[in-house]
Amino acid sequence: MINIFMKTLKDYLIENKKTFGFKIKVAGELPENFQEDLKTALTKYQVCSFDKISSGVVESSVDFPELSNKEITIYDIVVEYPVTAPELINIVKESTGLAEECFRVRGSSEPMEYETKLTDDAELGKIKHKDYFGDDFNKGFLRDLEKAVKERKKEGEGIQEYTIPKAKEDKSGILSPVGSK
Repeated sequence: MINIFMKTLKDYLIENKKTFGFKIKVAGELPENFQEDLKTALTKYQVCSFDKISSGVVESSVDFPELSNKEITIYDIVVEYPVTAPELINIVKESTGLAEECFRVRGSSEPMEYETKLTDDAELGKIKHKDYFGDDFNKGFLRDLEKAVKERKKEGEGIQEYTIPKAKEDKSGILSPVGSK
């Protein structure tokens, strides 16, 4: 008798279908038929979605530090067949003719922009370096360590300290505390 609750292999394959997402950033003017050429080149990877997320002039970008005040277009691409970012870079170069300096490919889980907090001058002014560095900080740190050691000794009074047993001597030589040679 066939169990109607058993799943077939096809059901398992459908449930476990994975997709792979990427974002492609293009700086500067797009070549003619860029989107169509790229879509055609990606057909072998079974494209689920190919969306233009945004387009606009960006003052400066982490991805394109050498370019400023350029138009940046971002595409969100999802494919069913496994592909890596370096493979996509080659596909974009070959199918659209763009130079590698003009675009970036990132996995959808990778961050698009990075924030640098240490270069913010307003935050740097708030940090008091003497609280974290220097002789005064080191002396205070050592004082705190000494206090902690004294407190632990007071708490541990009456507790017998563990000592390593001395090695036993045998006619054949010295044995280890465990009894082996």
